[in-house]
Amino acid sequence: MGRGERVVAYALAPLRGLALAAPALLGPPLLVVIFVGAHAGLPSPAFFVEHGRRLPELARRLAARWGGVAVASPYRPAPPPPVRDAGGWYRDGDDLFRSAFPPAYLGRLRWVAGDPATWRDLAWMALNPLIGGPLAVLSPGLIGGGLAAAWLHRPAPGRLVLGGAAALLGVAIGPWTLRAHARWTRVLLAPPARRAPGRIARAAQARAAAGTRVCASAVLAGAAAPLAVVQVLAIALTALRLWPDTVAVSRRFVSWRRAQMGEWTGVRIAEPYGPEPPPPRPEPDGSYRLEWGPFGTLHRTREAAVRARRLDRLLRDPASWRDLAWLLLEAPVGALLFAVPAVLIAGGPVVLCWLWLWTSALGLVSDLAWSPDDLVHAVAPGLAGVPAPVAGVAAAALGLACAPALLRWHALLSRSLLAPARTAVLTGRVGALTASRARVSDDKAAELRRIERDLHDGAQARWVAVGMTLAAAEELLDRDPAAAKAMITGAKDLSVTALGELRELIRGIHPPVLADRGLADAVRTLAMDAPLEAEVRADLPGRVAEPIEAAVYFAVSELLTNVARHAGASKASVELRHEDGVLRVTVADDGRGGAAAGHGGGLHGIRRRLDAFDGVLTLSSPPGGPTVATLEIPCALSSPRTSTSCGKGSPTS
Repeated sequence: MGRGERVVAYALAPLRGLALAAPALLGPPLLVVIFVGAHAGLPSPAFFVEHGRRLPELARRLAARWGGVAVASPYRPAPPPPVRDAGGWYRDGDDLFRSAFPPAYLGRLRWVAGDPATWRDLAWMALNPLIGGPLAVLSPGLIGGGLAAAWLHRPAPGRLVLGGAAALLGVAIGPWTLRAHARWTRVLLAPPARRAPGRIARAAQARAAAGTRVCASAVLAGAAAPLAVVQVLAIALTALRLWPDTVAVSRRFVSWRRAQMGEWTGVRIAEPYGPEPPPPRPEPDGSYRLEWGPFGTLHRTREAAVRARRLDRLLRDPASWRDLAWLLLEAPVGALLFAVPAVLIAGGPVVLCWLWLWTSALGLVSDLAWSPDDLVHAVAPGLAGVPAPVAGVAAAALGLACAPALLRWHALLSRSLLAPARTAVLTGRVGALTASRARVSDDKAAELRRIERDLHDGAQARWVAVGMTLAAAEELLDRDPAAAKAMITGAKDLSVTALGELRELIRGIHPPVLADRGLADAVRTLAMDAPLEAEVRADLPGRVAEPIEAAVYFAVSELLTNVARHAGASKASVELRHEDGVLRVTVADDGRGGAAAGHGGGLHGIRRRLDAFDGVLTLSSPPGGPTVATLEIPCALSSPRTSTSCGKGSPTS
């Protein structure tokens, strides 16, 4: 920047500061207009928010032009207008409309409300008068105040000098205030920077999350006691008549706590509840008969029979009594584990620090019979002489340090009661294996029927045609050699076609590449044949059993086919890894998402195929993508191999 440009920049900086004060003054009134208009709902809440974005967008442009700080626009793209289907309907999710207005209205409302930039704009409108406004008027305020002081106090040389110095300072800091204002604008109005936190930041975040969860667990432990009391009263006072209703409520709470403890600590607790009993069948006279060993009862209505059967199931289910025991013990166990850490975490920095600041600021310490320091010393005599704020921070740090271990201990203690009993696990395992064996038998029978049908309708029919053609050619050989030669050529073509069909059939039963080169190379072959860019990463130091290889091969083939047909993806990746005795295969794509393992679909078939090997399919496919399907099969490896990685058509080591 030349000297002339620098002089112009210093001269224009105060005027630009005054111009930047206008958005700060307009922010709160515009915020009120957006709030009132959005709640009025006419013409649309999105209408007011969209037009309110013009002020933050102006601030971004001025920050780049006057402050030299580029602020990118963070808004998500607007949804496309609704399209009418063949039946003349406009669709919004599962709802259909004859007019395009309702789906367009709802779509833009979700777009505006779901965009984080909307809420950052509103926060900027509220905070800009407090932060951006003072920065904008600092330079012109100093200049104006200095000139006014110099003009009004001309007989006083000292004030004249001070006023002139203030005016010169305002001119000098003008460009700096513009840059500071632009940096402040970038804080809220730029897209949030996605930076991976460092190790210290991750540890601090984990401790803070654990501390919050300890405080929440202390509150939830107290919430378990009323549920236990209600169950006990239902058993004692209503002769078990209302007990099933109370159990239904408490099971929702207990199931939620199981999932929560697994998410917080990694201690997974399986659901121990059995399936719902089948509905009772009426007798010829319209009554319902229920039998319990040597006893039985008759019920006149179906509702009474259903209720009696549910009560019988709850009485026989050990999980009902184990849940009740956990609810009774949760309050004292939670108080023992979480009460002191929760008080240290919540009370340390909040109560002690704020009380100390309040009493010190108002000068009331001398008027009280005790002070926060006295309270700290009474609770912990070893902290004598330590200021209350320091003691509060130390108490919170101690609570945060103990929080992860306490949460894990609580989860382990809860698992001893809330996890399925050993007999229930074995019973469920036997049932699952029986059902899996039946499904495998059905699949094998269906596969044999398919092979028989393909042989009968395909290769077998073609070989019969070859034989008949050769017989006819043999009869024509002496009379019409040219016709016989043409028929032999046709028989040759039929034999080639039949041989190709046999090879396809064999490949569908067990691909040769799978038997010859193993699972990793077979999956790479699938990736190279896929109609989209597919990358394969494999870390398999050995071979798995042939049935498992075949199951995984066909599962990956089905997943890649689904990606190509339905996901609208441009790229897919397949990762094969064996860790801790489990083969994990992950298939991910960058498509539109929304996949579901519905009954009768391809994903459901994959789950049935994996059931035979105790395998599971986990699917994550939120709307908008990405879709990640994970196959996990417990198995062992043999015959060490090397780990490789390749992209579509270009293997690399």
